[in-house]
Amino acid sequence: MDRPLLYSLVERLRAEERLTQFAAALSSAGQPTRARVSEPVLPLVLAALHEEVGRGLIVLLPEDADARDSAEAASWFLGDDQVALFPSRGVHWGSGLEPPPHLVGERARALDVLERGGLVCASATAVAEGLPPIAQRPAALRVARGEEPGIESLAEHLASAGYERVERVEERGQFAVRGGLVDVFPTTGREPLRIELFGDEIEQIRAFSPFTQRALRQVDEATVYPAGERKRELVEIDLGPEEDEERVVVVPHDLVVPFDRAPDIVWSADEVHAVWEEEKLRGPDLAGAAELSPLPQGQPFSFDAQRPALAARGLSEAENELGGLLRQGLDVVVAFPHRGEALRQQALLRRVSAQMLEPGARPEALTFAVAAARRGFVWRELGFALLPDTQVFRKRPARATAAPGRALQSFSDLRTGDYVVHEDHGIAQLLGFETKEVASVTRDYLLLAYRGDDRVYVPHEQIGKVSRYIGADSKAPTLSKLGGKAWDRLKARARAAARELAGELISLYEARARVFRLSQAFPPIFDSTGDFESAPM
Repeated sequence: MDRPLLYSLVERLRAEERLTQFAAALSSAGQPTRARVSEPVLPLVLAALHEEVGRGLIVLLPEDADARDSAEAASWFLGDDQVALFPSRGVHWGSGLEPPPHLVGERARALDVLERGGLVCASATAVAEGLPPIAQRPAALRVARGEEPGIESLAEHLASAGYERVERVEERGQFAVRGGLVDVFPTTGREPLRIELFGDEIEQIRAFSPFTQRALRQVDEATVYPAGERKRELVEIDLGPEEDEERVVVVPHDLVVPFDRAPDIVWSADEVHAVWEEEKLRGPDLAGAAELSPLPQGQPFSFDAQRPALAARGLSEAENELGGLLRQGLDVVVAFPHRGEALRQQALLRRVSAQMLEPGARPEALTFAVAAARRGFVWRELGFALLPDTQVFRKRPARATAAPGRALQSFSDLRTGDYVVHEDHGIAQLLGFETKEVASVTRDYLLLAYRGDDRVYVPHEQIGKVSRYIGADSKAPTLSKLGGKAWDRLKARARAAARELAGELISLYEARARVFRLSQAFPPIFDSTGDFESAPM
């Protein structure tokens, strides 16, 4: 099994005797235990306990946000396949509303991950909400190249699982059938999938852009979790109330508890009980669960760490902060989202040196790792720290590249044929959107047409440089010519005009200030008849 780079921190914590003892107490049936765990290291402790116990764990937290944050952070150490979130439905059973497809999919995936022995983080509301019986729930659909499900079988399975059939797939929980293609946007996926069949056999599976509908990359296999809690053919069609009748919503009588056992670990038990009391829910019995709390309450085990408190405002100060941690004898891991950024920062260091963390290696001294960690900690007792790159090497905020109120937020703000202004190249007409692979990276691009046959592809991350053209009249503007000086001269004249206007405003304000000072020094006076007389000079 491929492990994330930060799995080495899990191994380092598992080497601690207190972690081994706590895991042994956790495994003892009917012997609940307690531990103090600092909030910054809760995900790492959960990951280490999961590995030490060697079985599936259910962790109960007060709110959906707490469960989501813990599941996300635990996946930095264990990997996405080993960790899942079990959120609440988002709507009450008695409301008559269906939960959003992505929440249905997350809940189904969490049950699947737990069955495979993974770590599941669930909220207090989620574990107290029932689910339909297992026999009535849609099964997950697993597709792989070379299998022969047949296009009709795929469509029937997706419809039964609650997916909406549409002409064009754009959102989670939708699917479309076109010839020998089945497009589906999985409820737990970041991108939709295009399944291409030859007869009944799946020839290839490709992820594609929901905006441009262009293929992005090949996929060998995928799991499509359901979008509905109950099989579609078992759901009674509600035609609504008759005229002059009130709508009556009945909670299904056959709901069952989500998990076949009580939670193994509960975080902040008092807050969990408070949620159940506030929402009038009946949760599972927590008598046998291990209780974790960030507050010292005489617990037999303690895992105490601190949040990083760095105040670096530049590279020099960042080197001072890192050097201070190293002088304390700590091994420091700085997590970067991209390897290129880590290598660039590594080359800029002068007073400290960093090594890149490779798979299977143990981090020592200062190490840069390519990982998704966005939060960190300093664990002095264990002798290591995890820091996100944004907290160490602060970046300047991006400069505004378009006029206020006109900057584009996404490609969806434009339509083919619109006239736009590119900060560097001038006025152009939008020809369309394309998905291209450049230097082994696939992106969505704007295709802009300039005068003659000149064309420019603008990647999606540079959308801030493009603004919609707003002219003084309804006439079509003249397109700019690439490589010419006209656009630069136009920008220079605009800057000169702005400076001239600023100078005039300054002169006006200075004149007003002089008049104000004179009026204060020589106030007007009136004679006995009320006529105005000038003050003596």
